Amino acid sequence: MRLLGAAVIEAVLWVWGKMRNRAWRDLAGRHHEFRQIPIDIVEGDGAERWLRLDHVRRVVPELPAFPSLRHRHPRGLRRDEDDEVERIEAHTLRTEITRAQDLRTRRFIVWLDRVVIDPAERRQRMGR
Repeated sequence: MRLLGAAVIEAVLWVWGKMRNRAWRDLAGRHHEFRQIPIDIVEGDGAERWLRLDHVRRVVPELPAFPSLRHRHPRGLRRDEDDEVERIEAHTLRTEITRAQDLRTRRFIVWLDRVVIDPAERRQRMGR
């Protein structure tokens, strides 16, 4: 009887885990915050991480307009087709804001390196 009870509990936990993973799959790996400001990040090929531009502007409001950024970095910006969201690649963003003098932007660069760029590069090196 104990074996049956353990098997039932194990099956229920397995089903619960699958349901939880399915419910959160669209957000997995996408929830990031810089000082309580949510920033949506989508994984690309390899170590590419694409940050939602309007979320980044909440932290770095002095970023140039999308067309200007697109002109300077043609491969580092994109507009998602399904929901028309403008995104900037993490390395491109870092390049764009590297010379900033604002303390908050400097702290954002440190966060970007530590939370977004470095883990992505480490995961790519490890071969996932």
